[in-house]
Amino acid sequence: MKNNYYQPSRKFSPISLLYFAALSIIGLPLLALIYSYCIWYIPFVYINLFITIGFGIGTGIIIRSLAIKIGKVRNPTIGFLLGIIGGCIALYFNWAIWVDLAINSGESYGNSRIGITVSNIKFLQVFSLIAQPGVLLELIKEIGEYGTWGIRGTTVSGVFLYIIWTIEALIVIGLSASLPWQKAGEPFCELSNQWYPEKELPALTKIEDKEQFVADLEQKITPEALSNLSKIENIEKQSHSIFTLHTSDQGPNYLSVKNKTATTNKKGEIKFESDTIVEYITISKAMIQLLEAK
Repeated sequence: MKNNYYQPSRKFSPISLLYFAALSIIGLPLLALIYSYCIWYIPFVYINLFITIGFGIGTGIIIRSLAIKIGKVRNPTIGFLLGIIGGCIALYFNWAIWVDLAINSGESYGNSRIGITVSNIKFLQVFSLIAQPGVLLELIKEIGEYGTWGIRGTTVSGVFLYIIWTIEALIVIGLSASLPWQKAGEPFCELSNQWYPEKELPALTKIEDKEQFVADLEQKITPEALSNLSKIENIEKQSHSIFTLHTSDQGPNYLSVKNKTATTNKKGEIKFESDTIVEYITISKAMIQLLEAK
C-alpha cells in the first residue's frame, strides 16, 4: 500500500549543487583540517575511532543541512550520491593535510608505548599535494610501507595499516552518505515548497500489537490500540511509544511511530531499544486531533 505512505517527488533544486560546491571548497576542507590534527595529536586508537565516526557524521550533517535541506533535494538517490562524493572529498583533503603533517614532523615525546610527534602543516605545500594526486598517492604508499604510529610498541604498517585505512574510509563515506540520503526522503510539501515541520507528541504507552496497529492505519481505520494508550509521565524508566506528526495546511498529513522499550543492563542502568513501527504514513486531520487530545 505505497499510496498510503509519503513518496519523495525525486525533484531537486539546481542551487543545491552550488551549495555543495561551496561546501567542498570551504566546509569540508575545514572539517578535514580539524580531523587531521585530532588524529595526529591524539595517540589513543580507541578514541581515534570515535573521532573518525564524528568526522563521518560531521561531513554528513553539513551536506544534509546545506546542500539537501536548504537546497531542497527531495531525491534520496541524489542525496546519497552527494553524501558519497562529499565523503570522498573530505577524505582527500584529510589525506593531503595528514601527509603534510607527516612530512613536517619534528620532535617526538613519550615512550615506546605512547607518544606524540610535533608537526604543523605548510599551507602552500598542502595546496601542492591537493593539486597533485599522483604525488599524494605515492607518499601515502610510502607511509603505508613504513607506518607512522604503533600499538603497544609495534609500528603498524603494510597490509594491516591498509585495512585500517579502508575501514576508516568506509566509516566516513558510509556515515556521510546516510544522513543526506535520509533527509532527502523526509516529507516535503511541493505546494508550499517547504519541508514539513515535525511535531513530536508527549510519550504514550507502548504499542503491543504493532502489526494490527499498522494494518488499521493502512486501511484508514482508527486503530483500536489508541483507546488503550495514555500519556507516560516517567519516560526515563518506562517503555513507551513516540508519535511524530508531519503536518501541512496545503498537503497530506503524515505520521511516524516508534516504540522505546526499556531494558536494564548488568549495572542496573535503564536503556531504551528503539523500534520503528511505521514511518510517514498518511493520516486524517481527525486522527491528528485524536492524537493531540491524548
